[in-house]
Amino acid sequence: MEELTRQEVLKNLEKEIENIKSIQISNKENDSFRENENFREPLSIETTHEIKILLSWGGGEDGYKLTFSNDKELLRGVYYMANWGTYQEVELNEDELNLIYEVYLYGEYPNN
Repeated sequence: MEELTRQEVLKNLEKEIENIKSIQISNKENDSFRENENFREPLSIETTHEIKILLSWGGGEDGYKLTFSNDKELLRGVYYMANWGTYQEVELNEDELNLIYEVYLYGEYPNN
């Protein structure tokens, strides 16, 4: 299976946004987006919970963001850095994700 490039994803997103805008414009009068032949009915609308582990802040910020399902299942995680208007994140691989989960959250979903 080929890995998608960031460029491919951005191009597809651009097409999707243009499609949604055209649906919105063509249906301004009757507000019935679902009747438009180009409307893509979502398969589902789901929520997730993000836990942010802040390691530093101020002039520069870094940390981890772990995403959990509503069933408290760990789905994914990123390491991020932000500094004066710039932001970048890197997806954690499975080993890194499990390590961060065990070390910072002791392998349990936090009960706030």
